[in-house]
Amino acid sequence: MKKTISKLVVAGLAILSFSAMKVLAPTGISGKVTPVDGAEAVWAIKDADSVKAAVSSEGAFSLEVKPGTYKLVVSAKAPYKNAEVSQVIVTADNSTDVGEIRLDK
Repeated sequence: MKKTISKLVVAGLAILSFSAMKVLAPTGISGKVTPVDGAEAVWAIKDADSVKAAVSSEGAFSLEVKPGTYKLVVSAKAPYKNAEVSQVIVTADNSTDVGEIRLDK
């Protein structure tokens, strides 16, 4: 009886630890905008939903989003032009790195 209870406790702890790891798995979009001083924000747009992220002083951005296909829009500061990246696919429990997005003048 004690062995059965011990096995159940160990199995329960194992399940909880796997669940905790799944919660920590990133789902989102990340990248970098250059030139660094050219971007105001980055938007991920899917259907009628949108998520906004600030751009760090190094040009990096990160958005938490649900799985799906997104269009990224970088809002640029003058004299730069806005930039778009379409068909950004995010799958469950993964982070999609779009790399560098260059802003044109």
